[in-house]
Amino acid sequence: MSITWLVPAALAGLVLVALPIAVHLLARQQTRQVAFPSLRFLLPSYLSALRRRSIQDAVLLACRVLIVAAAAAALAAPVIVTPARQAAHAQRIARAIVVEPGADAATVTRQAAGAFRSATFSRDRMGDAIADAVAWLGDQPPAAREIVIVAAFALGQLSDADLLAVPGTTGIRLVRVGSAPPARNVEWPVIVRHGGAVQHEARQLRLEDDRTTVIGGAVTPLAEPPVAILAAPADQALADAALRAVLAAGLAWPAGAPSRVVLAWQGAEEAAIALAASVATVIRMDRPSPPALAASAVARALAGATAVAHRVMEPVRLDSDQLARWQRRPGTPPSTVDPVDEGDRRWFWGAALVLLAVEWILRARQRETKREAIAHPPEAQVA
Repeated sequence: MSITWLVPAALAGLVLVALPIAVHLLARQQTRQVAFPSLRFLLPSYLSALRRRSIQDAVLLACRVLIVAAAAAALAAPVIVTPARQAAHAQRIARAIVVEPGADAATVTRQAAGAFRSATFSRDRMGDAIADAVAWLGDQPPAAREIVIVAAFALGQLSDADLLAVPGTTGIRLVRVGSAPPARNVEWPVIVRHGGAVQHEARQLRLEDDRTTVIGGAVTPLAEPPVAILAAPADQALADAALRAVLAAGLAWPAGAPSRVVLAWQGAEEAAIALAASVATVIRMDRPSPPALAASAVARALAGATAVAHRVMEPVRLDSDQLARWQRRPGTPPSTVDPVDEGDRRWFWGAALVLLAVEWILRARQRETKREAIAHPPEAQVA
């Protein structure tokens, strides 16, 4: 068990316990008049005020000191952290709900149900909304922490990089909404090189919401590829290597594509380009730079030349297995989180009120004792 003070500066008020002690020691005593038969045999003397030099009424003084101490402790806002309270903190949850723009309000409401505290975050980019949610959770009182992401989880909507900012003790739960698009087959014939042979394959793609399946079709051998590259003599080796890389990966070649395409890199001989134009479709392009990107540049140029539409070749939505790998349960509340006032100060205020009542009773009895002494003074005797 430990005690955390939310306003520790208020403990400076404990120095005020010196006030009742000082008042008790410095207060003048009330003198009592006593009837005396004769003063003629007493020498005259100067009267002086009497002050206490020792503590009297110790119970009353202690009561006043404890009142000041209890008030100072209450103002410091103590939070008593016990094992039972820590267990209660672990049972409640602060939940940040990240939703894609336009999400259904009823779905968000259902996710917030049962949370100790909750807030909703939505941004155009999912990673930005997650960063906002992490910052909000960092300001919450002790509780288990969880981020709930409600989205369709389209391909590219969420990545490992977006979740790097989420602390390890914060749970992650992914809720997919929206119906998956219907599965469909797409004709996807390609020109591909296997070993040293070039062939035409009538492939089909089975497109589902979270996976793409390639279905092989009829294969037709080709004497030579229907595409070539013309380049300057110094660049011809790079051009041939780029074309081999493109054909090894598979070059989409639909039925409506030209029978032959020639890519003319900047610097190629004009005579060779003119000769190729008589039997093929010629596409002029700059020399790729840097050379490492030559194959990608050639693939893009050929896609435009063969009028290949930008079809969806990848899964429409993130794989369910990937979503399962990202999820985790909330951990215990972080030990570095500052607690909030959970009502512990009321016990100190209550103690201060009880002590005030006790102090009032003690003073009342003291006054009554003094009145009795004055009303019935003891008789003075002279030997």
